[in-house]
Amino acid sequence: MTVRPSSGSGADVLLTSAVELRRWIRRRQAAARGTISMGTVYVAVLAIAMAIALLGPGLGRTLWPAAPVVDPNPLTIAALVGVGGAGLSAALRRLGPLVIGRSNASWLLTAPVRRRGLLLPALVRTVLAAAAVGIAAAVVCVGRLATRPVDGATLLGWAALGAAAGVLIALATVRGQRDPGWARRWDRLVTVLLLGSGAAALVAPVVPARPIAAPAAPVLWTAALAAIAAAVLGTAVAVRQLDDFSGRRLRESSNLVGSYLDAAYAVEPSYLSDLRERRSWRGRTLRSAPVRRLPGLPVEASHDLLVLRRKRRRLGWLAAAALLPAMLTGSPGWVLVPVLLAGGLISADTTLDAVRRDSAQPALVRLLGRTGRQVVAARFLAPAILAAAWSGLALTALALRSDLPPGPWWALGLAVGPAVAVAALRRARARAIDNSLPLVDTPMGTFAPGPLMWLFTGLEGLVVLTLPTVLALLESTGSTELGWGRVLTQAGLSALGVAAYLTLAADRNRAAI
Repeated sequence: MTVRPSSGSGADVLLTSAVELRRWIRRRQAAARGTISMGTVYVAVLAIAMAIALLGPGLGRTLWPAAPVVDPNPLTIAALVGVGGAGLSAALRRLGPLVIGRSNASWLLTAPVRRRGLLLPALVRTVLAAAAVGIAAAVVCVGRLATRPVDGATLLGWAALGAAAGVLIALATVRGQRDPGWARRWDRLVTVLLLGSGAAALVAPVVPARPIAAPAAPVLWTAALAAIAAAVLGTAVAVRQLDDFSGRRLRESSNLVGSYLDAAYAVEPSYLSDLRERRSWRGRTLRSAPVRRLPGLPVEASHDLLVLRRKRRRLGWLAAAALLPAMLTGSPGWVLVPVLLAGGLISADTTLDAVRRDSAQPALVRLLGRTGRQVVAARFLAPAILAAAWSGLALTALALRSDLPPGPWWALGLAVGPAVAVAALRRARARAIDNSLPLVDTPMGTFAPGPLMWLFTGLEGLVVLTLPTVLALLESTGSTELGWGRVLTQAGLSALGVAAYLTLAADRNRAAI
């Protein structure tokens, strides 16, 4: 980088390329901050090695069993491909996908440097990450669906096809970030694909379909090479169009990802829910809608119904995601339990942003003239219904799709819903992380207990209140039939948890939650 005095005041900075500018910045950052210490590298490598040693064998047997889990039904394969592609697209669209550092977005976007040179590293990272996800998804699908044995050429061909598909999806989301009209059309297409995949997964067990044979090696490699050629051509087009990117959209995505990284670095995950909600409503155009309050329904529950009306797209995604446990047919119970409970928590959290806001700023709640117990009971209705509906649909689809023992699984899902809603409500009412707690000394070093306590808020009660459902899924590999006794036990525990929470955790005299 060279500096030449200008004819006027100041100086004109002549940048030969973005590569030289980045190299100049990195040299000065390294001189100011220093390099990464060997101790940091040792801790990172040791943590990765321990995670692989502890989780690798079990995860490997789950992802690549000794025999294919299910028959290669065309509907099953279509459902897996559709859900995988829709999930990758949704993740990329939420993150950007092109992201640069916030300092670069503030200073380098306005510098006299071609935008293509600044955004090319971000595009390379996005394409490589999508290719890695595509390869992993292809290998997992081959491991769970392909007949044994699987030769190396076939596995390599499917991996190449998955990588090319991931790159094409990433390029489509990159164009959506640049062109809002394309983004809307792409989002509609992804929604239709996801709903079709969920329907295919649901009807696959009951619709007779002849299993399809694996394609021959020439056909597979022809398709893989064609997809790779399309990905290379699309990448070249995307590189040429990098100069047309809007600086405003790049700054929005960069600030969002930077906020996520700040929350991770400061161990402050409680900030993420507020950030997500603000971003969701900031991008919406709200219109006045008449509120039809049902007789006898509390005003807080009517507000939750209005929120659900404005979150129709999220409800559609949740309905499609309820079929995810059915796609994990053949997985052990320790895989199905977290998926079911996490889905129920996410469903119940759809209307709980109001609870988080009321807990942080109770002034508006006091204006209603209602006690804390009344407000919490009213806010509990919508999460309980959502969690019960999602859990019932998920367990019904799982029972139809897999070899679960016969029994009223749908009723078990409905019974576990209120227990999941109690845990979600408790997490929503949790305060910010308390970093004033004393440090805890362990043989591996000291750590702050505040983030850990916040992370497990609500989960300890979830394990106790959902114990009958957890045991039923863990014992699903046996031949014991699910009886109504376990369903009634789960319903009793859920009712007990709801009554105890409303009695002990909410004030019946003070207007605050």
